[in-house]
Amino acid sequence: MYQYIDNPQALTEFVSRIRNQPWIVIDTEFIRERTYYPQLCLIQIAAGDDMACIDPIALTDLSELYEVFHDPNVIKVFHAAQQDLEILYYGSGQVPSPIFDTQPAASILGIGDQIGYAGLVEQVLGVSLAKAESRTDWSRRPLSQAQLEYAIDDVRYLQQLYPTILSMLEKGGRLKWPKRDFDRLTNSETYQLNARTRWQKVKGLQNLNRRQLSVLRELAAWREEEAAKRNRPRRWIIGDEVLVDLARIQPSDVDGIQAIRGVNADQAKKYAQPWFDCMAAGLELPEAEWPQMKRRKKPTPENDALAELLMLVIRLEAERHDITPSAITSKKQVVDMLEEGRTTLSEDWRGELVNDAIVKVLEKQTVLGVESGKAQLLDWPE
Repeated sequence: MYQYIDNPQALTEFVSRIRNQPWIVIDTEFIRERTYYPQLCLIQIAAGDDMACIDPIALTDLSELYEVFHDPNVIKVFHAAQQDLEILYYGSGQVPSPIFDTQPAASILGIGDQIGYAGLVEQVLGVSLAKAESRTDWSRRPLSQAQLEYAIDDVRYLQQLYPTILSMLEKGGRLKWPKRDFDRLTNSETYQLNARTRWQKVKGLQNLNRRQLSVLRELAAWREEEAAKRNRPRRWIIGDEVLVDLARIQPSDVDGIQAIRGVNADQAKKYAQPWFDCMAAGLELPEAEWPQMKRRKKPTPENDALAELLMLVIRLEAERHDITPSAITSKKQVVDMLEEGRTTLSEDWRGELVNDAIVKVLEKQTVLGVESGKAQLLDWPE
């Protein structure tokens, strides 16, 4: 059984029952199609014998619940935590911590790569979850019984998964492996607005020169701040194609702005001055401060072939540890390693698994060969 909590007294009573639990399971439902910031619509929690769907639309003050989320003595368990943590960070100004995320943990155990919640539940618990409410509008009230049942299942089975996943990690000596992933997820910088870097995600920017990119950076930063201020999707403020055309053409009057495809008369009048200011700011910067596009170069034929070889080495190490190779690294990351002159990958558990094998191959201590009909790493022949 679970509660539907939409009044302060019920929330206070629920929080008093769960605040001393060593760990709790959390999931959220939200929408963001019509807003810049995600709109929190439901919080599901399982803690021991208590389960609840908490209605943040009906409840204006969630501070006592956030106290539990921020309690360093309570582990907060999620699956694919980043979006949940983002919306809880926006709600309270602080990222819940400490956390445990079953998605990267499952990857470490070789249970798929970035596996979804339903897939993990089915694979570990043998339960097939309903999908009927996956596209529901969680902001509409009242919520139906079917919607609430669907929502509570996201913590009902996660509460069963957590100790199982934890036991599997401990048994394999991998309990500390996800720490770096969890540290990144609980770092507030992961969720902070950085309008000055948004230009890098504008579609079509590859056709601009560096001076035009300087203008685009100012325009994209303006749009990001405007979208955040008005809490509207950035595409509702102005589309990527308009930003690129403004940066490329750099019109000098309102008529020139209005001539750009996708800009109507109202937008031209409303935004002309801030756009002129952005264009002027971008053009006034000295060349040394213009943004630089990181255009990916093709690897040298030697590094490309060596990366292919090292991916086979990584695959063998991954299979030895019952992990999918893609959970450890990609060929692109291996190429980057070689192009940068490094001989090791990351310093987290991924590097711990494969760095020694990579170094031994590069230093001619081992060689990739075939023994007993299987590809293996063999000692380098004397």
